Amino acid sequence: MIAISPTMTERIDRFAEDALGMPIRQLMERAGHAIADRVAKSTPEGGRVLILAGGGNNGGDGYAAAIILANRGFRAVVCDVLRRGQRGEAGRHFLAEYKKTVGEPLSLAEAEGWEHDCLVDAILGTGAHLPIAEVLYPAAALIKKSRAYKLAVDLPLGVDAEGGCVDPHAVKVNETLMLGFPKYGLYSYPARSHVGVLTVADIGLDTNDVRDMIGEGEHLMTISDIKALLPKREENTHKGSFGHLLLLAGSPGYRGAALMAASAALRMGAGLCTLASCEEVLSAACVTMPELILLPLGDHYDILSLCEGKSAILLGPGSKTADVTAERTYTLLATEGAPLLLDADGINVLATPEGRSRLSESRRRVILTPHPAEFARLIGTDTASVQADRLTSARRFAALYPHVTLVLKGAATVIAEGERFAVNTTGGPALAKGGSGDILAGAIASLLATGLSPYDAARIGVCLHGAAGDRLAARYSSLGVRPTDLPAAMAEEIAGCLV
Repeated sequence: MIAISPTMTERIDRFAEDALGMPIRQLMERAGHAIADRVAKSTPEGGRVLILAGGGNNGGDGYAAAIILANRGFRAVVCDVLRRGQRGEAGRHFLAEYKKTVGEPLSLAEAEGWEHDCLVDAILGTGAHLPIAEVLYPAAALIKKSRAYKLAVDLPLGVDAEGGCVDPHAVKVNETLMLGFPKYGLYSYPARSHVGVLTVADIGLDTNDVRDMIGEGEHLMTISDIKALLPKREENTHKGSFGHLLLLAGSPGYRGAALMAASAALRMGAGLCTLASCEEVLSAACVTMPELILLPLGDHYDILSLCEGKSAILLGPGSKTADVTAERTYTLLATEGAPLLLDADGINVLATPEGRSRLSESRRRVILTPHPAEFARLIGTDTASVQADRLTSARRFAALYPHVTLVLKGAATVIAEGERFAVNTTGGPALAKGGSGDILAGAIASLLATGLSPYDAARIGVCLHGAAGDRLAARYSSLGVRPTDLPAAMAEEIAGCLV
């Protein structure tokens, strides 16, 4: 799904005026109508609406909305938060019209005593940067104190629409109305916990009109995107047409991770799946998954011979022998061959200067699927720092390791590779259980084995994984979903995409 950088908004506005003949005043009026329509859906007819306006175009949108709401019979007033009027010509036009229609804008002190059914945050636009100025703290306090329905225009006060991070004074709203196009940072956490319901307002800008400016721009993964990414399978094919996945997973006492990864792999399309592990794991696998090729694997097996003829390799789930895992990981990174997905301890062995050096010099394409704590160890920071700025952290890592596809797991999983990235929009707390990550690793590795690029395999796998969790949560609640339920539900999601 197309989403844009907040910094692109101003460029699009200029393009709309210069190339499409849509002046800023026209876009602002359309934004006003969109805001008024959303207010009308959440506010009783004739209700009281308080609009907090800043001095930029976001505030101008607020004045335009107030005029429209007043003409529709609502009691709408604007608070000029900074008492500085409007900077732009279009904003000054709607401020003047507001004064004719309603009267002088309120001060913040006056607004604090004005009872309202709906509060509209039109203080800062997408060009705002954190931290917010101290002069805005009283406005933030007013928004937090309000018990009315809260609607933010483009973004709530204190939320960064680029990286998804938030200011300590950031506010939470019921709904955020994004004008023209989605802003990808708002789909990432911690921003996502502040924005409420995300809606997009059509203000007359078609994606095709600005395609050259946006470029790829597909920074959000939704289930509707998957059909275009999955290759069509011809009728006249056989198991050799869809790759051979090697799973190096499991160890004595840790058989569940290997079994879950393998069960997901069997549902995601690889023509052949070989599970190489210890006897304890293989004895369980032969009973539950007869489709697998099973190979006993000792600590000193020739790993490169084992990888010959394979189209993708998964290493890490349940692999608790650190020295052996490190040796296998380093050997594979130092040699050319099939793409390699590293999960769990396959990632942890890289969390040293030597490991990071080996990763940077890898001769294979690599997918990493860390949870936040694993990623924090990998980049030498703490989990809280990663979670405070997930999108930026993932993009910085991807820029340092362009041959690596990163899947930073968690709510709104981030997939990043080189300069490309996507935020997943599916999934929820149903996936917050041990074993969900093993399912995801097996699914992505299987898609990779079929011939998909690492980036596409990761995006599809993550999106299906989340959608399956949502599907199952609707049936069992988020409490009742077992990770072992996920592979079949993921296959059902694929079936729905291919209809």
